[in-house]
Amino acid sequence: MWPLLFGAWLVAIAPPARPTVPNPPIQRPPDSLRVPILVYHNVQPASEARGIRAPDLTMRPEVFATQMKYLKDRGIPVVSLASLVDALEGKRTLPPGAVVLTFDDGRVNQYERAFPILKQYGFTATFFPFTHAMDRNRRYFTWAQLKEMQAAGMTIGSHTSLHVRVDRMKDSAQMRAEVSGTRQVLIERLGPAAGQLFAYPFGALAPAGDSAVRAAGYRAGRAYTGGPWNSLATRWRLRSFPATEDMKRFVSIVDPGAAASAPVRRPPAQ
Repeated sequence: MWPLLFGAWLVAIAPPARPTVPNPPIQRPPDSLRVPILVYHNVQPASEARGIRAPDLTMRPEVFATQMKYLKDRGIPVVSLASLVDALEGKRTLPPGAVVLTFDDGRVNQYERAFPILKQYGFTATFFPFTHAMDRNRRYFTWAQLKEMQAAGMTIGSHTSLHVRVDRMKDSAQMRAEVSGTRQVLIERLGPAAGQLFAYPFGALAPAGDSAVRAAGYRAGRAYTGGPWNSLATRWRLRSFPATEDMKRFVSIVDPGAAASAPVRRPPAQ
């Protein structure tokens, strides 16, 4: 009898169990979208990449092909950067899990190595060449190649004329020439569809650069690094991911729902 009474007394004086409260969700702006923007540079064999140390500046064609095949096999939608801007403006919706592909600098190896793979999988991408090199340097695009890519569904944007950092421009005339002037050149050469998007060389940002991009009439500006989330508040400095050969990292960016322990087939080393 006494053990039963003692147990009941303990229950009576015990504090009530604290309800389990789940961690509150991360608050995002209502117009914020998770659409990773990937940034590629050189797509070339290892033998052509000697002297390029940064892993985000060069990728072997077989690795690029592996990444594009992963997107295709997993059914991950590839949308244009302009479509993402449309969605941020509330003009359209994007399919769940969409990603954006972009290419900086206008190296001809992008045309020779990446462009055929994009066409093979029916993907679109935005290319940001710096215009002064066009038809002047054989390592970079020609205007004819840009027109061909544009006709195949690619978007062309501005990366300034001389590939200069906007944060180091002190002269307003130079800023106008590099930001607004290149937009006019692209429109004259490729039509009004070109020159609507801007990518900051070296990812260098500055308030004066943002202002120049807005004043020039661009729809948005893409920065370098920052993560997968963007909104109207970041449209002049759209966050992105530098692309590398690290397939585990690639999968974590484009397919975060995939099991972390799932094996990722890596292309053979050369």
